[in-house]
Order: sequence, then structure tokens, then C-alpha cells
Amino acid sequence: MAMVINPNSDPLSIDIPRWTWMVMALAAFASYVMLQESGWLTSHWMVLHEAFHDGRHALGFPCH
Repeated sequence: MAMVINPNSDPLSIDIPRWTWMVMALAAFASYVMLQESGWLTSHWMVLHEAFHDGRHALGFPCH
């Protein structure tokens, strides 16, 4: 089997679309809020607050 190598292409270069960086940033921010939020943002929405609280317990993060 013959392998064709293009000398003009960088084998370590990966083209990542710009929107994936925004999705990754949003996911990182959502994870931070879920793991660090202690009621300041979600105190008026108790269902969301309890979901974050249970999520912290499920992931093994101490929260109280």
C-alpha cells in the first residue's frame, strides 16, 4: 500500500471552527457556575438551585 504525503500540509495542524471555541467557553462558564454558585444567582429559582446543589454532590464536589 502506498502512502501519499503532501509536503505543503502540516500533519500536526487541526482546523477548529471558531464556533467551537465559543461553545467551549460557554460550557466552562456553565460548569464554573454550577460548581461554585451557592445561591447568589439561583436563590429566586429554587428548582435550579437544587439541581445545581445535587449536581455538585453527584460530581463529588463539597458544597457544605
